[in-house]
Amino acid sequence: MLKHLAAVAALAVLAAPAHAQLARSFSSATYSGVGASRLSADFDNLKDAYNLDAIGGYNITPAQPWGRVSAELNLSVTVSPGKNEGPGQSATPGGVLGGGSSGDSGRFTQSDNDLQTFILNVQGIYRSPGRVYGMATVGFGLLNTSIQEIEDNGRTAVSFGGGLGFKFGENTAAVEVLYTRVSEDLQTIGLRFVY
Repeated sequence: MLKHLAAVAALAVLAAPAHAQLARSFSSATYSGVGASRLSADFDNLKDAYNLDAIGGYNITPAQPWGRVSAELNLSVTVSPGKNEGPGQSATPGGVLGGGSSGDSGRFTQSDNDLQTFILNVQGIYRSPGRVYGMATVGFGLLNTSIQEIEDNGRTAVSFGGGLGFKFGENTAAVEVLYTRVSEDLQTIGLRFVY
């Protein structure tokens, strides 16, 4: 419970605009943002979870004709866990020729827990020039999850992703859609508002 309260407090601190104005995100050195994302795990018996995201960024390079490079800190916390539907059926020995049934052939977690995560990701992000722009990211993340098989693959991972953004004005806030491969077993797609 204390971990969840700390996560909510950190989200509030990172997402608060403080003395920010909407016109600062692409014209100043720093920016912040909030978002919501759908988290998917590579297990057939886990439904998608939904996370709230907080973003803090620093523009490493000023706007250039070729784009802009930034460093970001992203905090993502599950607010609606992905339901665990239980273990899948395994194939009966013997297969089709041996008289057995084939059953489900997907990948299933043996955990009884629903999918929940706490993700802290530090990443570099490239934004192309223009009011409508493309994005590419690469980073390093720390994750804590309720699924043992994901934990067994490590609590740290290299992440990568890409997406599209739209600026409301030349130097104003923007809305972005971003896909991120968080780890070997997890990926997110989310909607972000940066200012």
